Amino acid sequence: MRPVIAVDATHLKCKYKGVLFVANAFDGNRNIYPLAFGIGDLETDASWHWFFSKLHEAIGECPNLVIISDRNISIENVWHNVFPAAQHGICFYHMKGNMKRTFKLKKRDKLLLYFEQAAKSYGIAEFDRHFRKIKGNDEVAQYLESAGLHKWSRAHMDGRRYNVMTTNIAESINSVLRFARMLPVVHLIDEIIKLLVKWFSKRRDFALNCTSTLCPDFGEKKLRHRLECASRMNVVKLNHVEYNVVDGDMDGHVHLTNNTCSCRKFQLEQLPCKHVVAVCRFLKLNVYSMASRYYTRNTWLDAYSDTIYPVQPQELWVIPEDVQSRVVHPPNAKVMPGRRKKLRIPSQGEDIIRRKCSRCSGTGHNKSTCKNNVPLPNVGHTL
Repeated sequence: MRPVIAVDATHLKCKYKGVLFVANAFDGNRNIYPLAFGIGDLETDASWHWFFSKLHEAIGECPNLVIISDRNISIENVWHNVFPAAQHGICFYHMKGNMKRTFKLKKRDKLLLYFEQAAKSYGIAEFDRHFRKIKGNDEVAQYLESAGLHKWSRAHMDGRRYNVMTTNIAESINSVLRFARMLPVVHLIDEIIKLLVKWFSKRRDFALNCTSTLCPDFGEKKLRHRLECASRMNVVKLNHVEYNVVDGDMDGHVHLTNNTCSCRKFQLEQLPCKHVVAVCRFLKLNVYSMASRYYTRNTWLDAYSDTIYPVQPQELWVIPEDVQSRVVHPPNAKVMPGRRKKLRIPSQGEDIIRRKCSRCSGTGHNKSTCKNNVPLPNVGHTL
């Protein structure tokens, strides 16, 4: 799968507390693919170094690796010690929240929109066009530049982060395990194994039944949309390998030998952009051959080729003598008075989304969990 890993940590809610570390990637169909889980005491330099070391043991040396995280200082301190050849990027959503909190910006402030457009830009010219609008506020512009443009901007990053701009995949895992994180560690691991068994089995069957060349919910869907856009473009042949595609906006200069396009979407996504698709239509080439193997159905199937087995009953375990002789004491944890918190505390600057029930019009729940009484509509009675 694409060598982009999102890492994050979340607090456990059991008696002894602790932190659950997660590392995830995207498979070819844009599903969450868990790579590693770890449990530590706190988010410290030592804990993150241990987790990254174990992650390195699991995946080995991975060329062109990009690690995406929030702005945790411990991650910044240790990631390059374990993955010296990798690139590190910041989740633009966390960066946006930090910017909003630091400068007390409103939810619909135009600076936030310009920042999002700049962060997602593929080309330097496109980035500069949006960033010039941010420079109207010198303090915000200096803040973003001091954080490092290459950290949050796709156009300036030395590595290739594809379309992975946030750590949402790690946040999603934390959300899926929100109830399991209340359990003791052994039961938490059991729940994680059950989740992986379910996901691997379901997605393996889905991949086996897939008949398209690319993964249906991502590569195939994007390419079909670009085929529609390319049908309205004009292609001008410059020489036998270079073509200019007129799209009515910034146009695109495609070089087939170098596999490049001036919009840079082809290079950064490894999936044919609309300009490359237009050239393939013009030359009657197979556009699917231009897509990276990361998006193909065969690679997607390979990702789930191995089987994950549940842990056998403890009576069937074969435990080495040196492990059996160890005595593991519970961690030193101070249990605070009062009921333990179950709901996540949103960080400053984060937008709180309140659900509205379509059944009773109340907030904080939906119709599937609604327990409120709903009055019957006024119906006229005939005597």
